[in-house]
Amino acid sequence: MLTTCPHCRQPISVPGPGPHRCRKCNALIFVGNPMRDEENRVLKEPEKHPQESEETVPEDRESEEEPFDEVEPAEGAHARGAIPDPDRRAKSAARAAPWPLGVAWDHRDEIGFAEALYETTRDLLVSPRRFFTRMMFPLKRPSFIPLYGVIVGTVGAAFNLFWVLWLVRHERPLLERYVPPALLDAFAAMETADILAQVFLSPIAGIVIAAFLLFAFSFLFGSRTELHHFYRLTGFTAALDLFYAVPVVGWVVAFIWRSILLVIGIQIITDLSRGKAIAVFLFYLLISVIMVVPMGVSGGG
Repeated sequence: MLTTCPHCRQPISVPGPGPHRCRKCNALIFVGNPMRDEENRVLKEPEKHPQESEETVPEDRESEEEPFDEVEPAEGAHARGAIPDPDRRAKSAARAAPWPLGVAWDHRDEIGFAEALYETTRDLLVSPRRFFTRMMFPLKRPSFIPLYGVIVGTVGAAFNLFWVLWLVRHERPLLERYVPPALLDAFAAMETADILAQVFLSPIAGIVIAAFLLFAFSFLFGSRTELHHFYRLTGFTAALDLFYAVPVVGWVVAFIWRSILLVIGIQIITDLSRGKAIAVFLFYLLISVIMVVPMGVSGGG
């Protein structure tokens, strides 16, 4: 787990939340659990010895602009003896990881919008466990709803509505076997305002409702994870909406893949067992179906 020492403000690597001694400034610190919004704090200031130089505990901590860059000792010099430096090992591990804290989207100001969009989508689909683990440790407190989810959700909603309207107009006899005719009439009668609301508002509503339901059911199973982590979970998994670009097959792929990712994400951010994570998802799915079915029933009457 990578975090920041509250005393020297340097990035450090620790096994997990709890008390630790900073290897950089030797302060005794407490590393908070980000899933519970606990902040890092100093438990005991480091003891200063006369032989310590100013480089050991820098006085002006805010002036250090490159925390990961360290000046290598001159050739033949061994500032700390022959024993391997644990700080240097931690920094090497941090350099090996593309994003020590947060996901690529959290670094869009540094790498650019398009690159962050691509990297986030790729990491989510290829390495979901690694993605959700890093998602829990953003550089700063995240916004209410990830802008990423709004963007990809809007694109997916546009594709989805386009194909629904196309099928209603060109394949209505086939759809009437499975969908109430009144619901098909409602889609066929959609005006511009209805289409815009469906494209731009439904993704936001879907992220909020899904996050709240998952949060509520996880709480019932003993999780104390904060709600904003579920907003990030449902916001980033909106990436599966991009599969709506392919009708029917894309809808099935999106549903199955999103279900798998949600179970993995729930398990990671709540620390619940796999069985409980699956139960949380199934309860969420049941409520989602109950909320959708009455629309078709009332339309069919």
